[in-house]
Amino acid sequence: MSSLAKSNSKRYGRELSRYPHYIRKMFEQMQERSQLPAFRSPFRQVDSKQRYIKPQQWGVQPGDTVLITKGKYAGSTSKVVALQNETNRVFIEHSETKRVVVPKEFWQPGQTSHIIDYPLPVHPKDLKVVGTIVNEDGTEKKIAADKLVFKGEYWDEDYKKMMPYRRVKYNENIIIPWPRPEPVEDCEYSTSEELVEERTFFPNSIVFSDSPVDLLKSMRHPLMKRPYKWNKQYLTKSDVKRLVPPSPILSEAKLAGRAEREQIRESLPTSPSPETINLVGDKVAQYLNNMNDERLAKYINKMDPTYIKPSVAIKEAQKKLYDEKVRENQEMNKIKSYVIAKYKTRRITKN
Repeated sequence: MSSLAKSNSKRYGRELSRYPHYIRKMFEQMQERSQLPAFRSPFRQVDSKQRYIKPQQWGVQPGDTVLITKGKYAGSTSKVVALQNETNRVFIEHSETKRVVVPKEFWQPGQTSHIIDYPLPVHPKDLKVVGTIVNEDGTEKKIAADKLVFKGEYWDEDYKKMMPYRRVKYNENIIIPWPRPEPVEDCEYSTSEELVEERTFFPNSIVFSDSPVDLLKSMRHPLMKRPYKWNKQYLTKSDVKRLVPPSPILSEAKLAGRAEREQIRESLPTSPSPETINLVGDKVAQYLNNMNDERLAKYINKMDPTYIKPSVAIKEAQKKLYDEKVRENQEMNKIKSYVIAKYKTRRITKN
């Protein structure tokens, strides 16, 4: 989706990030059909929540020397020119291009042809940051970091914010510094930093404002008939609705019927009485005692919580018999060992 699809105007534009993905896709298709082929980007815009914001996400900044790992110029070095926030990609000096036809009303200064080579942005994952290390003998060597880690922070005076240390993974003692941003040239309307930070207003009170009383009236034309929304002297229907207490939703007859039904519901028993339980138990017992179907009787017996399957009962009986035999053998072994020990002691005393 082209960047032209997003407008900062709240009156004439749409904030596509507020819509679901399927509605955004519809607007993107409409936008592409209305655009010239020259202005259609091959990469779609990324959702605002997934866009890169922090330097750790980008990994590179304008001015970095990078090694290209994919595409036509793989293996060559180039320089990062700009970041494209809409697609999470970067523009570099030497990259793949596509030929587009530009109408004359969109020509840039110095352009002489309708056909130009438009550079294509590159994803940061397809780039490796190039750094310089100094050997012990003082010679410098260029390296390309395969992977980067960010540990520690410092205040960068040029970026005016905290920046992380960019280290080479598995060799974290090697730090690749961030490139220095290009200095901004001051124009005749620029204000120096010292003058901006100079304090020129000191309030006299935190309760009363220093502004004149008739300041609000002086901000609008005295003959203007339409009152401002923050200075209106009339009440709208919504204002009146907020000030008047709400009327009851149900009538008195409906409220009386609801109270009567609630009273009947409370009078009903919530649990059966002992007489009811005994009556139901007698009926069930009488039915079961007079039952002649053997299969149904067998099924009901199986539903008894104390019912044990015949196979399980046989296994339990066998296990019980086995345990009894083991216990008897243990007792016999104890008696046998006792007799043998006693016979040995008598034999030793006789000798």
